[in-house]
This record gives sequence, C-alpha cells and structure tokens, in this order.
Amino acid sequence: MAVEEHILPRVVAAGIRFIQVARGQRHVTTAGDGVVVLSDSRTPTRLYIEGGYSLYQEMTEAGTVPQSGGARLCSVHAKGDVLDPVIARITRGHPYRHVMGFEAGEQRRADKDALFNTDRRTGEYPLIDWGWSRADAIDYTRSILGTSVGKSACTFCPFSFANKSSRAENFARYAEAPEVGARTLLMEHLALALNPAQGLVGGRRLIGMLREHQLDNVLDAFGAILDSHEHAIYEIRRILRPRKTDPTKLGNAARSVRIRGRGPRASMHNILGRLAADGAAQNKVRPDIGDDGILRVYQHERGPAFPTVERYFVVAPALALPKEHANFDQWWTQALAAEAMQPAA
Repeated sequence: MAVEEHILPRVVAAGIRFIQVARGQRHVTTAGDGVVVLSDSRTPTRLYIEGGYSLYQEMTEAGTVPQSGGARLCSVHAKGDVLDPVIARITRGHPYRHVMGFEAGEQRRADKDALFNTDRRTGEYPLIDWGWSRADAIDYTRSILGTSVGKSACTFCPFSFANKSSRAENFARYAEAPEVGARTLLMEHLALALNPAQGLVGGRRLIGMLREHQLDNVLDAFGAILDSHEHAIYEIRRILRPRKTDPTKLGNAARSVRIRGRGPRASMHNILGRLAADGAAQNKVRPDIGDDGILRVYQHERGPAFPTVERYFVVAPALALPKEHANFDQWWTQALAAEAMQPAA
C-alpha cells in the first residue's frame, strides 16, 4: 500500500503524531462518544481502511448510495463527525490551523470550508496559495517518491467517476480487485431494488458502465457475491409529496421499508414469483420487471399528480434495515385519501 510504503516511514522520521480514528457506531456525539481510536502513534506502520462502522455499512443499512447532489453528507458523517471531537480534544480550546488539500481550481470548496472558521479554527489551503493543480502535486510526489500515488477515495464514491480519467483509474482498480467492484455493485443493486430511480453515478448505474467496458471479472464476482448473500422480501411504501412552490413537481418523499421474509436468494425469488402469479390472476397486483432487470410486484402504483403513493414487494440482499417514521401510517392514510380526491387523468 502506497501510504504504508512511502508516507508512514516519513511520518516516523519526522516524529509526527499520526492519529487514525473512525466511527464505532452509526451516530457519533459532539463529545466524541462513538469515536474509535484505531491508532495514535509517532511510529505508525499500518494504515487502517475501515473502522468499526463503515460508510459502506451505513449506505447498505439505509438501502441507498452516496448522493452526488446537495450536501456531501457521507463526508460529514464519516469524516467531520469523527474528526471534529478529536480535534477539539487535541487543541483544548487553543487556536489551530486546519490545512486542507484543495487544489488550484477548487476555490469554491475552499470558500465553503472557510465558512467554518472560528476564532479558534483557521482553514489553510496551500495548494491554492501555490497555484498547484492536481497534476502539479502528482509531479512533485513522483519527484520525491519515484512513483505515483493513486487518488484517495472510497471505492464507491460517485465523484470518483466524474470524468473519463478518474473512471479509467477506478475501473483499473476494479479489474485488479474484482471483489471491490462487486461490493460496490451489491450496494447499488440493493438501492435500485428499493428505489428504481437510484444509480451510483449521478443517477446513472454503475453496472451499466461496467458492462459497457466489458469488465466481466467484476460482473462475475458480483454474481457470486449476490448468490452468497441471504436475501429478503421487502415491502416498500413511498409517499411522494408536491413542492410547495409548484404542486406539479415533486417536493419530497417518505419511505417505509419492512421485511416480509428472509432466506436464500432462490427461495425468496420463488415466493415473490408465486405472489406475482397468484395476485395478478386475481387482479390484486401488477408484476413489473424494470429496465434494471429487477422484479417488483406492485400493489399500488403512483399516480400522475402529487400527492401520490406506491407500494410494492421486491427481493434484494438482506442488508437494509426496516425503517419508517412513527407517523408514516398516518401520512399514508392521508396521502391515499388526497390521491383518491384527485380528478381522473
């Protein structure tokens, strides 16, 4: 690993205190409860990749993927929530400099980060001050180490697929370690099953991109990992509400996730298949295989206007946890009634 081979020995030689921390549970308090110290040493030899509670686990338990729009909540949860209490404990109320590696051209990110400056914390952005691009930093690193170090990012980060070069770099990693790409596809597949609109790469599906690039070893590994996982029959209910400023557009959605059965993948698909056949024969459900190849058995389909609701059953890896708001059933009843009052299309 590049960090262990090239960076940590230099950290040791310089006598730098190197602290590695992570979440030990989903929620971390501002006081630091839930933070796990993986290593706190001036002689580190190992780089820890995952802690007690990983971002991957958070995503799969929620049945979703990291979002590339809006606030980067994955960074907030996996980085900020963990680092802030540790920094506070180390600095003990004294002023400190927080050095960030934003490159030239990322002034907007630096400006956003500077909004978090206080009388104690001062963000500094040396690469921007020097006018260094990513290419400049790579050239300098190569001149010192004699080799290049790959871009650091989660193996399932949607931003790492943002352009052709970074996609190629990611696909090369997957080809070399197909199990890594397979786990990413597993996360995307689960999210898709629970919400057909999901897709890891800005709404686009990673699995389609891997098929286009003919990464068959990754796709084969995905098939194997899918077969090895316990599966569940999920009941999905979704309420789609109108936007306050424009009732013809979607404002927000609420989702209920319930598990109706667990077992081997084939067994769960057989049960769902019987439900589809029997229910369709009685005109109680409508089976549908989407363009993602996933069978969903709809008991209630969304209407053309908001508010509207949908309810379906689907089989997916048993990784997502049951979840619904305490008031969901009340909201569901209200939305159903409002939908019934809408004029026929």
